[in-house]
Amino acid sequence: MRVVWDMSWFKRKSVQDERIVNLKNQIAKEAWVLTLMICSISVIVKTFFFMEKQSVWVELAILIVTSIYSMIRSVRSGVYSDEVEVHDQTHRFSMTKKQLMIGLASGLFLALFFGFRSAYLFADGDGALQVKYFLSVFAASLIMYIPFFVILTAVSHLVMNQLSKRRSDRDLDDSDLIE
Repeated sequence: MRVVWDMSWFKRKSVQDERIVNLKNQIAKEAWVLTLMICSISVIVKTFFFMEKQSVWVELAILIVTSIYSMIRSVRSGVYSDEVEVHDQTHRFSMTKKQLMIGLASGLFLALFFGFRSAYLFADGDGALQVKYFLSVFAASLIMYIPFFVILTAVSHLVMNQLSKRRSDRDLDDSDLIE
């Protein structure tokens, strides 16, 4: 048993069972992932299957804001560097390598997405024209998006890890002063 701080603006709660707190955190994480999946599927369906323009701004705002919020919270609390350290000790690939692979995969996925989308929407059913549109848009998207996503994921990971390490070290220094 331990004292748990509630997220509702730092009000102190009574003593709670750690198992219950961990289960509640797991449920919240699953709900967050489910929300992100629903928003992503909504963006894909609206983009691919509706010929008239459908607004996807709300879904994109939800995806971006929740991601940025969780990133800031984990860095400011110093948890991000601890997660990276634990991950690097327990997995075959380091978190940095995984971030590079995620950047490559994101760029490739987006290039495929735009290639198929342009072939589907603009080629008017002509097979040769569809292949031409796909290949030209796919190649151009690869050239643009793979470097962008690799740099974005790798640099953001390194910066977040450094900031989180500083925060964690500062918290350790503060706890040494208290003792």
